[in-house]
Amino acid sequence: MKFSFLITFYFTTAIVLIISLLGLPFKYTKFRFFVLFFTRNMAVILKLFGINIEVINSDIAHKKGYLYASKHQSMFETIYFNELFYNPAYILKKELLNIPLFGTYLKKLGMIAIDRKQGIHSLRYVNQQTAEYLDHRPVIIFPEGTRTTFKDQPDLKPGIYSMYKSLNKPVVPIALNSGKFWPKNNQIHKGSITVEFKQPIPPGLSKQEFLNKLKIEINSLNH
Repeated sequence: MKFSFLITFYFTTAIVLIISLLGLPFKYTKFRFFVLFFTRNMAVILKLFGINIEVINSDIAHKKGYLYASKHQSMFETIYFNELFYNPAYILKKELLNIPLFGTYLKKLGMIAIDRKQGIHSLRYVNQQTAEYLDHRPVIIFPEGTRTTFKDQPDLKPGIYSMYKSLNKPVVPIALNSGKFWPKNNQIHKGSITVEFKQPIPPGLSKQEFLNKLKIEINSLNH
């Protein structure tokens, strides 16, 4: 099933991305049609292979002025969040901008790229860009820094606390279990991917309090 899934997913995705070139000249209000086309193509493919999607507390995705911190286990959430949020900005590795065609769309959508080689300078840029976005765009960060396997609970990267303290805004944890059904090795399993928006963590907590609470919340479905 892995082989047939990969062929179906990547073949249809390539077609969608090529068609979406037509939307590049337009502003997001019109380009969103192509973003949703891309997202819903994935949802249809997952459905064909026996994977359903359940979202809990999705109304929290429409709040303004919040930073969203999500568990990251699969390619799924990096795509599907475009369905749940309007014009989201992801904080991502700068290297992703260099991927042919896909990187073009990331630049078009104004993603926030972090250059890990630049250390503190890059973190300042990310904080500044996030602060400019938060009042009119949801910003999503994966605080573990990379995709993890299902049930794995690594420590969070320290940059998330820097953002939390600098921005002085609530942080919404997002728990999910996508790695159970669509893991990094693409050995998919039938079932239901659940995405759950947790209650916002208010500003003002100490570093250890914040990191402990965020880690617990984003891992609540990771068992």
